[in-house]
Amino acid sequence: MDIRGWLQKQAPDFVSTFARFPFAITLAATATVVFIAYSNGYAWARDELWGRALLGLATGAVVAVAGVFFSESRPDSRLAVLLFAYVAPVLVVAAFLGTDIAWLAPWLLPVVAILWLSVSPFTRVGHGAEREGLEDRFWWINHQAVASAVIGAAAFLLVALGMAAIERSLAILFGFETGLVFYNWILPFAGLFLTPVYWLSTLPQVSDYPSEGLVQPDFTSRAAGFLGQFILVPLLLVYGLILLAYTAQIVVTQRLPEGMIGWMVLGFVTIGAATWLLLHPAFMRQRALVRLFRRWWFWLTVIPLALFFVAVSVRVDAYGLTHERVLLLAGGVWASLLAGAYLIGRGDIRLIPALAGGILLLLSAGPWNYANLPVVQQAMRLDALLSQPGKGGASFPPDWTPEQVAMAASILDYLQYAPGGETKLAELLPRYGLKFGAVMSASVLEELGYTHPAYSVPVTGISAQRDSATQQIDVSATPVLLGALALYPPNDGTVAGLIFQIEGNSFRVFNQPAPEVDLTAWLARQSNGNLVEPWIDFVIGERKYRYAIDALTADLSEGGQPKLTYLYGTLFASSPMPTP
Repeated sequence: MDIRGWLQKQAPDFVSTFARFPFAITLAATATVVFIAYSNGYAWARDELWGRALLGLATGAVVAVAGVFFSESRPDSRLAVLLFAYVAPVLVVAAFLGTDIAWLAPWLLPVVAILWLSVSPFTRVGHGAEREGLEDRFWWINHQAVASAVIGAAAFLLVALGMAAIERSLAILFGFETGLVFYNWILPFAGLFLTPVYWLSTLPQVSDYPSEGLVQPDFTSRAAGFLGQFILVPLLLVYGLILLAYTAQIVVTQRLPEGMIGWMVLGFVTIGAATWLLLHPAFMRQRALVRLFRRWWFWLTVIPLALFFVAVSVRVDAYGLTHERVLLLAGGVWASLLAGAYLIGRGDIRLIPALAGGILLLLSAGPWNYANLPVVQQAMRLDALLSQPGKGGASFPPDWTPEQVAMAASILDYLQYAPGGETKLAELLPRYGLKFGAVMSASVLEELGYTHPAYSVPVTGISAQRDSATQQIDVSATPVLLGALALYPPNDGTVAGLIFQIEGNSFRVFNQPAPEVDLTAWLARQSNGNLVEPWIDFVIGERKYRYAIDALTADLSEGGQPKLTYLYGTLFASSPMPTP
């Protein structure tokens, strides 16, 4: 019997699954090999290139699965099938191998791949009853896929727990150390290969759609409906009213929104869209609370979305674009397009993932990608600041207000650490005769005659530590080492059965009749950098103690007096502690 015949007999599901998803399983197997090589310390797998390749292979496998679904729904579109089933996965893997973000930022592609997978069997638009049927099938297949994915994850967790129990049992009972084999080989193979293959084996075809459709729900459909109707819908409606009240407060107080309002609104509309998906089946739409939600939901998002764009525009106008704000704006555009489609009567539940995937794909490729666009825009803002005239008609350096100094510092800090930002600074700064140094923002501002705002604030405390190379502490009178002791109010510290606390500048031992040690004068002698007399002595009964201090921090009060906020060191005693 050949290998194929043996597999057909012993594991027929694997054979049929491999026959349906050969390219996806091959990519998943390759990703598993790379991960196992990395976890086992193979030198070649430690290269950053293989880390990117691993993510690319996993993403390509998802795209390959989507290509199979597309080919099953459109078998006559041979060129499109070739493109989506084979060319697209290869391009995705290749996308992760590049490092230049000027034209491509692939880190959103895993999300795009999952969203494309959800809609790949349903790329026909359809009209009327046909479109309703496509929506029902879309919901049913994705519902089955999510349910089986949850089961697969639970099964892997049980396998992992079982493996851990077996490995510990072999080590404790027989002395066999098998942890390396279990955790570096078997567990990754089960999690990265066997679990996805199991999940692929559960994925239905579009033709498997049951004749009763979504009228007769199964157990998981009823559970999802309960979650949506009785938990998510009430919470969303209440939260929507809160956002409307907040909008009214802004109108009354004439104060624009600040802080996290953008993410709050985006989270609100995203959870609402997910709930809309959850409540799509016909058996759910018959219920009163669901009908109320479906009638008013997208109208309820209009004012929060307006609030969202006001809040984000204020932040962008003040501080420019960042990667986070680009994604935030993309989310707002997605929610607005989705709401608009439903409000004009062109809504379709497939638009929820399709619009999101399209926008994220657009932000992944091209000079406007979400990684490159903020860097270019921030560099333009810095260029505009540097181009301003100087004092007394001089052309340079620019004459900035304190607000403009803070803006320049913020831009320099962002570009210094953003991917591709240093390249932009290396291009821009020399045009103005400025050096491209390691301490970017501080050194550049110093060349321009300004101080970085972070270094111009008043000192509000001290921080000092012992120089172990030059400051030796004599513990000959207290030679018994008791252990390390860290104290930060209001928490206690315990060592050798003694309980310590600092309150104000008093050092106290709680569970022994010992006097408090007032550290005010000692603390005043410490400098901001190096400790002076880095020890604290105290006595309990006939036993002497020395607390050798390694580091401390203190805040300055309004009167300029330091107040301890942290002590760390090692406690020594003159004689051994009594055995309890």
